[in-house]
Amino acid sequence: MSMLDRLAESYPQTPAVVRLKAAILFAGVRFDPCLLDATDTAFPNYMPYQLPADLPPFRGSRRIHLPYLLRMEDDTQVRLRIKDDSPFVVRTDAHPLGYAIYEGDRRICATRFEEKQPWTSTLTADGTPMRATGLSQHGDMLVMNVAPGCEYFVVPGEGKTRNLSCTFCLYGLPDKQRMDPLGQELYVIDVPRPTIGRVIEACDLPSTDARTLYMVGGSMLDMAAEGERFVRIAEQLAEAGLTDRYYVACGSGAIPREHMRRMKDLGVRGACFNLEVWDPQQFARICPGKASIVGRERWLEALEEAVDVFGPNNVMSAFVGGAELEGEGAFDDPQQALDAAIESGEVLVPKGIQTVYSLFWKMTGKHRGEEPIYTLDFFLRLNEQLAAIRRREKRPVNPEFFSKRAAYMQLEPDYDAADPAFAAVFGRAGAAAD
Repeated sequence: MSMLDRLAESYPQTPAVVRLKAAILFAGVRFDPCLLDATDTAFPNYMPYQLPADLPPFRGSRRIHLPYLLRMEDDTQVRLRIKDDSPFVVRTDAHPLGYAIYEGDRRICATRFEEKQPWTSTLTADGTPMRATGLSQHGDMLVMNVAPGCEYFVVPGEGKTRNLSCTFCLYGLPDKQRMDPLGQELYVIDVPRPTIGRVIEACDLPSTDARTLYMVGGSMLDMAAEGERFVRIAEQLAEAGLTDRYYVACGSGAIPREHMRRMKDLGVRGACFNLEVWDPQQFARICPGKASIVGRERWLEALEEAVDVFGPNNVMSAFVGGAELEGEGAFDDPQQALDAAIESGEVLVPKGIQTVYSLFWKMTGKHRGEEPIYTLDFFLRLNEQLAAIRRREKRPVNPEFFSKRAAYMQLEPDYDAADPAFAAVFGRAGAAAD
């Protein structure tokens, strides 16, 4: 039985295009030469791909930035990675979109690659490549990260620093090659004004094909200091008129209410404080910095304060589905992790706080890139249950904050857009590709 046939049998309540998306997130796609042909027009993956030894170099190089995202006919979006043992492959196709997804020899549906945006190949006024300004994009969400270094990696101690970062995370690793060009200094609130100015220049281009501007950064050890950093960034966005042009959201830690109010006054419309893991013991194990420096109760309190400030459904918390099943001290049974994750929805969604789950990709250690066999089924079972909670509570994901074209590793907007009960919110009920 093929993977998609098995998923159709096991998850009949999940739309076919969502099952396909989840399967590709889990299994990846095999390499095909059409991926090389698309590099001139597709939005590039930030992680280069090393061409296999049996293939010739491409334009003189063996390290290629292949397409980053697949975009289906109904705007379902999927992050791409190459896995040699995948049952899926993308090939050129006569359909107007130009490509199709195959499972084995069976054509599944038409697709295309998310297009390269003009800003990615443009220079700022001072000659800086815009792709080096701390700005990235997936679909119609621009992500602004002008302070990438996370202080949880280097918590001061007695004569040395301690690493209290989240165990699954490499994103915020303090890296001089990323921090120095942006002018970031650890434990310092301010980001140089020219750094933010370059991002504003990119976001102010007439055509960014984006609706949401999401401010993120590496965590600070002092939540008041982190709140002040985000307020100062928001001030510059407001001065440039970007809080009018975009739905601007704050992706910080559990900052004080005062800083939320100040950002709201500047035109920031939403907030996402990422708890990462729901179960209290697993939270302490997987997120030692967040647990010991901020605390789980304060994190939950900040999320509820954010609802008071920004309003219901303008607040989210991101989680990493399956992280509780990895490493020493992990849950022994996937059902434990599933029950805990569902509980997050039962508690938060009725309060107007959306839970957003990314698929757990193992990014460190000798088994990097491998996923336990439970992951795909865990992910679909969890998302079906969370979608049912949102339907029951009449609280769909807010598509202005988090749309189908922004959800490149998550499924929540895909489920809600396909739900007839939420058709008015999304403009139409989602439809599967051809």
